[in-house]
Parts: sequence; C-alpha cells; structure tokens
Amino acid sequence: MKKITLLVAALAFVMFNVQAQEDLVSKKGFKILPEAGDYAFGVDFAPFIKTVNLNASNTAPSFDLADGLAIFGKYYTTDDMAYRVKFAFNRNSETRKNYVRDESLLVITPENQIADKGTFSYAQFALSVGFEKRRGQGRLQGYYGADLFFMYNDGNAANQNFSSEYGNEFSSTITNPDHTAYVAPKNGFRTANVDQGAQFGVGARAFVGAEYFIAPKISIGGELGWGVAYAAGFDGEQTDEEWDNVDLKVKSTTVKTGNNSGFVVGSDGASNTFNGWTGLGGNINLIFHF
Repeated sequence: MKKITLLVAALAFVMFNVQAQEDLVSKKGFKILPEAGDYAFGVDFAPFIKTVNLNASNTAPSFDLADGLAIFGKYYTTDDMAYRVKFAFNRNSETRKNYVRDESLLVITPENQIADKGTFSYAQFALSVGFEKRRGQGRLQGYYGADLFFMYNDGNAANQNFSSEYGNEFSSTITNPDHTAYVAPKNGFRTANVDQGAQFGVGARAFVGAEYFIAPKISIGGELGWGVAYAAGFDGEQTDEEWDNVDLKVKSTTVKTGNNSGFVVGSDGASNTFNGWTGLGGNINLIFHF
C-alpha cells in the first residue's frame, strides 16, 4: 500500500512539473493560452437564465431556473486580464387550443364545436458587464473578478401572462357561454387577460473560477460567486368579463394582482439568495478564444 501511495505521489509530482515547464504551444506551434488583444466567445452547457421569481402571492422573493441560453464575450487587455459581457434572453409564447360546444347555432349538438384559444407568454432578459484577473502557469488557469448586472422579467414559467380568444360570445340569449377555463376568474364569469407585471433588478457579484485549456485557445471552465441584488416589482392586472343583465352588454372588470420587491445577499446556489441571478454562477462553460 505504501509503495502504491509513493508511486501515485511521484506521478503527481512529475505531471505537475511537466505542466509547469511546458512552453504551452501545440505540436503545430499554436499558443494555447489567450494573449493581450484576444477576443473570446462562450456558451453555457445548459440552459440557465436564473431570474427573480417575484409573484403576487405575498411570499418572500425567490429564484427559479428558466429555459434559455446565455452567450458571453471577453476582450483581453493583457495576457492575464479581460473585460467581459454576458447576455441572456428568453421568450416563450404558447397558444393552447381547445374545442367547446358552438352555442351560436339554433340546435346545439356535441358534434358542433367551436375553438377557444388561450395564449400564455413570458419574457426574461439579463445583461452583465465586468472584469476578470487570471493566474496560472499551465493549461489550468484560475481567475477572479466582479460583475455588475441588470435584469428584466415579464412573467416567468410559473406565472405567465395570458390573453384569450373565446369562440362563444356573450349575448342576451347566451349569458353564460360555454368556454375553456384557462385561468380562474377573480371578478367575473371568465378571464380575458392577465398581465403579471414587470420586474426590474440590478446587482453586483464577485466570483472565482477556473478554466482548463483542452486545445489551443479552447477551454472548459466553471465559476462560483457571491453577490447582492435588488429587484423592484410593478403591479400586475387581471381582466375578467361577464354579461351585464341590466345594461345588456359585456361587463369587464380589471383588478390589480400586486407584485413583490426584494433585496437579497448570498452565494451562488443558496436557496432564496443570490443564486447566480444572471446565470453567471456555478455554470460549466465552453469558451473559444481568437
């Protein structure tokens, strides 16, 4: 057992010295590490736009993971320092179609149907700018730095905006038309529209990370950080409709649904804390330098 331990230690020592002493050029003579004046382009291995979930349920601000993809770029002012920018955008819109009885006909039968359409949507945007300082002599490079970021969130996967297109209309003879109950009404017979309200956020984040150059100017890396952020939420609205038997017309009622604002401090991945708000934390990135 001691011999195995000594052998492993010796191999590790040799590998360390080989990495430290290599001239960091490929067999074809290409430099492996980035240099002053280089640009870099990167993508995350997995969808990661992490945004603040500030809903109208009067709960503390939290974070969730939305489907999306972020891209980022760097510019190296020196061999060991770079400015960086990261951008993420996610837009989702889904129309759900369902058939109900067509009540405009004189004779209503199960075979006579008309379509309802409900559209659910949300949009998320994040932008960050910052700098990083690098250290290391071999293919494995460590780095640290800081980012400032901005976030905009118009709904999210759990709380989406809604618009409707119902097949059966209200009338003096059809006061309770058959319809698809996409969203529960608050003040009326059926829901026409829901606006979740926008949220805006700003923050700052410090980070540390590491990259390993698997080929000349191509690296795989990851980073973790700690930061502070503030998000302000604006009231949402829901509009419901019903038939007014007094005025003999459709009556629409709009009520505010509220929203939340929050201030958070914490490390990436911590529940109900910073959690890599702009997708910069705890990710595995593939980066190309040129």
